[in-house]
Amino acid sequence: MKHKLGIRLFAAGMALVMALGLLGTSALAAGTVNSVKEKTGTNGQIVVTVYDQNPGNAGTGAPITEGLSNPVEGVGINALRIGSVVELTSTDTNNKVTTQVAFGLSDNICTLLGLVPANAIASQNGTHYFAPEDVQTAVALEANQATIEAHLNDEDNRAESLVTRATGVATFDNLNYGLYLLAKSELPADATTDLVPFLVSVPMYVNNAWTNTVYAYPKVRTDDITISKTVDDQDGTAYADGDIYVNAGQTLKYTVTTTIPAAATGNGSANGFTSFAITDTNTSSTLDIDTNSVQVKLGETVLTKDTQYTVSYTGSVLTITLTNTQTTGGLAALNANLSTEQTITVTYNAAVATDVAFSSKLTNTAKATYQREGMGNSADTQEAKVDLYTYGIDLTKTLSDANDTISPNTISFELYKDNQGQLGAKIPVASGTGSYWMAATEETSPVVMYVGTDGALKLYGLEPGTYHLKETATMDGYTLLDAPITIVITATNASQDGEVTATATVNGDNAQVTNGLVSLSVENTKNDSGFNLPQTGGAGTLLLTAVGLGLLSIGVILLAMYRKKGNR
Repeated sequence: MKHKLGIRLFAAGMALVMALGLLGTSALAAGTVNSVKEKTGTNGQIVVTVYDQNPGNAGTGAPITEGLSNPVEGVGINALRIGSVVELTSTDTNNKVTTQVAFGLSDNICTLLGLVPANAIASQNGTHYFAPEDVQTAVALEANQATIEAHLNDEDNRAESLVTRATGVATFDNLNYGLYLLAKSELPADATTDLVPFLVSVPMYVNNAWTNTVYAYPKVRTDDITISKTVDDQDGTAYADGDIYVNAGQTLKYTVTTTIPAAATGNGSANGFTSFAITDTNTSSTLDIDTNSVQVKLGETVLTKDTQYTVSYTGSVLTITLTNTQTTGGLAALNANLSTEQTITVTYNAAVATDVAFSSKLTNTAKATYQREGMGNSADTQEAKVDLYTYGIDLTKTLSDANDTISPNTISFELYKDNQGQLGAKIPVASGTGSYWMAATEETSPVVMYVGTDGALKLYGLEPGTYHLKETATMDGYTLLDAPITIVITATNASQDGEVTATATVNGDNAQVTNGLVSLSVENTKNDSGFNLPQTGGAGTLLLTAVGLGLLSIGVILLAMYRKKGNR
């Protein structure tokens, strides 16, 4: 089947023997050369135009002005003169005299094409003359194509090489007349079918006359590999605006789907893959990826880890690579069905990290990197991105006495969820990068959120919602805040410089939100007495007070009596 496809592509690119009025075919055994009239000249030209189409009618070497569309840019083509174009008169072994167009080939070219000199029409002085259709058949054999391409890619063979422009055209100028073998040197990344080697005769008999400019129209089918990415916010939170907001520590399920288009049939063999990898990168390691949760499917078939694909997770990059084992690897499974559209689906779980530099916008970017047969270098698909948004609190603590400084690990806060305007469940936190992050679960030894000696406390990784921040300890000589602080974070659809913005209130007043952080300033007031007052009164306190007042009254009475006696 592939042999037939190769012949069809050649016919679509250039039919060398159409309308030439050839008078015979190859003989069973080499005959005797009577005369050779070689076509000579130095102004030959081959105009190759590559189109993204299925094969149509065979070309004749003349220009085509209608019915062609979708030129293909970036197809590299090598051209090599492999023989002469002659009008040959010969006598075969049956003494039959024949005149026909033939190609004169050397021993080396016969070997390259798999032609047997003994089967030539005739041979003379080391040159073997073959009928055009015999040479065409040899070039179209799939078994010869890789060898031909390698031969033309060898610089020692002095093959001329061009790359098709945006118009799909590559023009070979100032050619010595002769038979030219053309083969691809490279294919664009979106080529799904191969460009098989083909022949062009310069000059060529076109419209009852020899012409030195010959037009060829080979076909290469193209289609882009696409990639998409989605995330499942597994805590069930949904927002009408379509944006995804997450808490630190929250588990997410990602799905990355790569679609490989079907290679068109009837136009050369499909381009198999020699490498295929999917990479997923999260900015600044903002995700903790569970590599044990990775699953890879080709269509509906679950692939086997290590046998059909490998997984690596280095820094912030997750890489899935299809293995290149000849029969059992993932590439073999992919290449087995190139004539149909296929999908590679990667799923994995990840938690929002709590030990990274804070960013309100957490971006994950996936792409596929691949190389097909005939591609000089690997290529990347377009990227698929998922943006997550998270917010935080930036608290600044001050003391009413500017001469006092905040001692380390003295002023602390706790964060609570809202329950109908009251304190709900306490939110566990974790330490990270000199600040605090919301945590998925409480640690065995709960982390206490302390205000730094600079008065700063930063808490990251909050979804939009209502929170209560309660002060639990303060400096000696200062009064605790009498009530929790209520903070409401509201995400909006507005976007500024690509960032989803948010608004916030603190105890009902509008607050500034900068880079996803809600700013608030809180001052602790110093006790006037200069020492700590008990938080609540009690009987012991009242008794001491009464005794003190009684003693003071007795002292005043005795003083008055003493002064009265002295005045007598």
